[in-house]
Amino acid sequence: MSRAYCAVCIAHIAALLAVSLPARSATTPTAGDLARCAGIAAPDARLACYDGLAGRAADRAATPAETAAAAAPAIRAAPTTPAPAPAPTAPASAGEAQNFGLTPAQRHPAPEGPAAIQARIEKIIEDRRVGRTYVVLDNGQTWSFTDAEEDARLGPGDPVTIKHAALGSFLMTTASRHTYHVRRTQ
Repeated sequence: MSRAYCAVCIAHIAALLAVSLPARSATTPTAGDLARCAGIAAPDARLACYDGLAGRAADRAATPAETAAAAAPAIRAAPTTPAPAPAPTAPASAGEAQNFGLTPAQRHPAPEGPAAIQARIEKIIEDRRVGRTYVVLDNGQTWSFTDAEEDARLGPGDPVTIKHAALGSFLMTTASRHTYHVRRTQ
């Protein structure tokens, strides 16, 4: 590509940009202009004043009252005192502090029911078709081991404790303190 061709392309781009960009006024609004607009009480008239300073055309025709209000000099208001600090609130309880900032979906309600149950094993059922071992307790509940590789070494009459674990899972603990991940089936 020749330099002359590139120069012509750049000139065309500059001309297109100059035509497409809105014209800016040569003057910059002063603090007095901004104060004048800020002193206008009517919201539409105040917006029209700011639009005039920015060089934007109004989207609609202003009413005569708005035009007069925009042209009127700003009324100087006395300096305002800062708003008093909000009164301190009572400290939140421990439960409220833990849930502070969480959405209702993020708040985890306390699990219902007991934290753990204690029972004795009534019988053990091994289903070789699906590779699962089930434990039937004396309270009528049936639990299965979640890991197929677990070697239960449990027998009827053994006491066990089942309690909540992480992420909604459950742990079965034997009298010898061996734990198994279990899931309730019945």
